[in-house]
Amino acid sequence: MSALRKINATLDLNKKVWDIERIEAIQSDINSLTLAVQIVEGGLQKDLTGYKPTFAVVLPGTSEYIIDDLHVNLANLSKGYFEYTFVKEAFAVPGIYDTARFIIKKDDGTELSGMPRFTYYVEKDPLQGTVKAESYVSDFERLEGLIADVETEISNLHDEVTSESARLDSEIAGLDAKIDTETTKLQTNANDLQQQFDSFSPEQFTPKVDFENHIYNSDIHVTIANKISWEAKETPVGAQAKADKALDDAKTYTNSMFDEYGAWVNLPLTSGFSTGDNNTPQYRLITTHTSAGTKTFAEFRGAIAGTFLSTSNSTVANMPVGTRPAATEYFTVASNNGNGGRIAFTTTGTVVQVSSSANANPSYVGLSGVKYEVGN
Repeated sequence: MSALRKINATLDLNKKVWDIERIEAIQSDINSLTLAVQIVEGGLQKDLTGYKPTFAVVLPGTSEYIIDDLHVNLANLSKGYFEYTFVKEAFAVPGIYDTARFIIKKDDGTELSGMPRFTYYVEKDPLQGTVKAESYVSDFERLEGLIADVETEISNLHDEVTSESARLDSEIAGLDAKIDTETTKLQTNANDLQQQFDSFSPEQFTPKVDFENHIYNSDIHVTIANKISWEAKETPVGAQAKADKALDDAKTYTNSMFDEYGAWVNLPLTSGFSTGDNNTPQYRLITTHTSAGTKTFAEFRGAIAGTFLSTSNSTVANMPVGTRPAATEYFTVASNNGNGGRIAFTTTGTVVQVSSSANANPSYVGLSGVKYEVGN
């Protein structure tokens, strides 16, 4: 095999002319020659992003052909540059290869026009003898690679199954040993219990008369009269009624503690202001039950877009009666330029974007996180 060589080639699409030195190879060279191709158009590098070059040639004096898109380096297509390393089949027979060309197409079928043929020369290698000319298509090489990968995966799976089988055999042997050990322990315990039972004598047990005296001792046992008296104090029906009432009272109390959320309502914007960042500005009322009584809060979301002045305040919306704060509330909110903004909610219902020279006139401000107690 010859040493790896690289030949530079430039194709001008406007002139459809190759600027390339003479390409020579020895019959059946393997990975010995790389063609560095630069495509230009109008004097500029042609952006080949999305294209895929394919090398094609007919072997001289035969009907065999080479179609190869596998041995192409596509790292610099955006600069109109790619490299192709000839497969050995492209040097199979000696002669003049005057049908060589690159087909440059996209996946959708779009093909780069103006791709003329170029010529290369292959000298006969006396040591090779007669070499059979055969067609080469890179898809076959890909398929062979996939088959090799599958065979490797099957071999790995076989090794894993063998290893797992050995591991299971080892675990089963360990379990068998544990079972034998536990069985021996159980048998030993049973023998000990039998010995203890055999060692008992009647003198160790309480006489029957003592049991009878205990049974008929009314001072230490509950009498029928006691049971009747106790059962009269509570019945299953009465106990169930009390339990049901306690449950209902607990549910009523718990439900009274839940917050009540109203529906989201679009914020009534003033003229010149609209939805920002496709996030409709809205508010809703939340009723909260506290130890100090019921309180109502207004919660906001979305974003407001418009022209915000850095020299004066901008009234962006008007809140209806029943949703306003008891005192003017100020909030720091996010803006599209990252500098933040200030929003004020007044007792008269106006919603004001507070001017700030540091805010640099944002195109929209957000309302997420704004929440205040309603006072009027």
